[in-house]
Amino acid sequence: MSTSTSSAQGRSSLCAIILTALAGVLSMPDSQAAANPQTPAQCVQQLVFDPTSGSFLTSDNPFLLSQNTLNCYAWQMFIAMNWPVNPGWPANPSLAGEPDRHSPAARFGVPGTAGQPMSIAPLWASYKDANDIFLPGAATPSGWGVQAPAPVGCQPKSALRNLRSGARKFLTATSESAVSARHRFHVSSSTPVTTPDSTLEATGGWLTDQAGNLIYFERKVGKAEFDYIVANSLYDAADQLRVASNQDGQSPQGLSLPAGAHFRNPPATPVAQEQLGAFELKAAWRILTGKPQLYSRYLTSVTWLQRPDTGECSQEVVGLVGLHIIHKTESLPDFVWTTFEHVDNVPDGGPNPAAGYTFNNPNCTGNDCTPNQERITCDASECKDNYPRSEPVQVTREYPLSSNMNALNSAVQQAIAQQTSGQSVFQYYKLINVLWDGSPNPPVHEPGANAKPPLVYGTFNSDASVPVANTTLETYIQNKSCDACHKGATIAGPSGLASDFSFLFENAASAKNPALIKALP
Repeated sequence: MSTSTSSAQGRSSLCAIILTALAGVLSMPDSQAAANPQTPAQCVQQLVFDPTSGSFLTSDNPFLLSQNTLNCYAWQMFIAMNWPVNPGWPANPSLAGEPDRHSPAARFGVPGTAGQPMSIAPLWASYKDANDIFLPGAATPSGWGVQAPAPVGCQPKSALRNLRSGARKFLTATSESAVSARHRFHVSSSTPVTTPDSTLEATGGWLTDQAGNLIYFERKVGKAEFDYIVANSLYDAADQLRVASNQDGQSPQGLSLPAGAHFRNPPATPVAQEQLGAFELKAAWRILTGKPQLYSRYLTSVTWLQRPDTGECSQEVVGLVGLHIIHKTESLPDFVWTTFEHVDNVPDGGPNPAAGYTFNNPNCTGNDCTPNQERITCDASECKDNYPRSEPVQVTREYPLSSNMNALNSAVQQAIAQQTSGQSVFQYYKLINVLWDGSPNPPVHEPGANAKPPLVYGTFNSDASVPVANTTLETYIQNKSCDACHKGATIAGPSGLASDFSFLFENAASAKNPALIKALP
């Protein structure tokens, strides 16, 4: 987490230059201001739908730092991450994370066949599953781009059997609610969770939609971060401790994820994945099986789902309802935190969707209509299930989107619709907010006792200065922003050393020193 003095001074100087330059952005002529979009129209002008461009998926924010420019940067990441992955994946695992550079903008998010789920996976779906990195017994992960096999006992449904394998995924155990004591939940009133649960949010329990179906979650890791983990054996808690405390003198920064390099000018050609910096994504999916009328509104996938409470495994069509994208860069060393949702999730001031809201019943009456009620509550000794898993959760957004964000979303949605003749599923998604540090000043210290969280780099900002939360991923803690929790993230084991804002590392076991990981009571 820490840096050497010279590295910290370099970053501080870079940030000072950027922030000084920002002061003049609003007074720039229109031709110059267009390169640092402060309005929705300028943002649309700057968005890149060309995967052969060096500005398509960048290693750092290409604009001067401000809320409006980072909102635009968030949309650019959404476009790049949801571009079709190279069709050679998964047959060729090395192509994971590589976009299809021949796919035209007119096909962005357009289903291959009407009434069928998407046949091509988005780029981020080929990233490495977190649960395929931190394995039981700290086993060595499979290589980049290698998909895990379907869960034992799962059989494909005949109607879905022949769909392109690249669009398939396996949602069996991908929540943050893993072995970590801070996320110790129950799948029933008498059975404690000792493995990750793909239906549990970071806190508050599960989320059930208005159709009575559980929402499933997954987490993905980009190549630069995956390579860093594997190169340092950080899938083993003993090696996490070695790196975080600089035991061998090879890690003066402690456990510090790679940061994307800052360029004075955007590169002319695409940046190699290894140089992009750390990316982590978390997604929320709803079950859409048997609802082909909705496939044209959602990013869909054919998925094996395994319920953690019953073990039942089924193959389903799922639709994306929430997506976090976070990225570590030289100018944003504590990550830029972005979050998106489907427009049909909850009431947000627009017209009611024809099929109804996914997580809200506007006509709900009775005691069960109190919004955003935790499904599970815990004390020091046990957790209690407050509701059956089939009971819908009445969800509302506690902090409405600003007029500025609504205007930006409308402009980008219209642009996507126009270039795809109204066929793209991505015109039905919206940016909720972006969290970023306007004055990053990484602490200078040697790893060890001083490398314990909470990490405080500077002052975090967000659109309308409200907490940044997603109704599908932080349903029950919308009053807290990402940094409020993630600044306390630690490595596995009892040391309490920082893990660079990532909770993923807490899930590691240890083959080298099993005593580092204590069994849950």
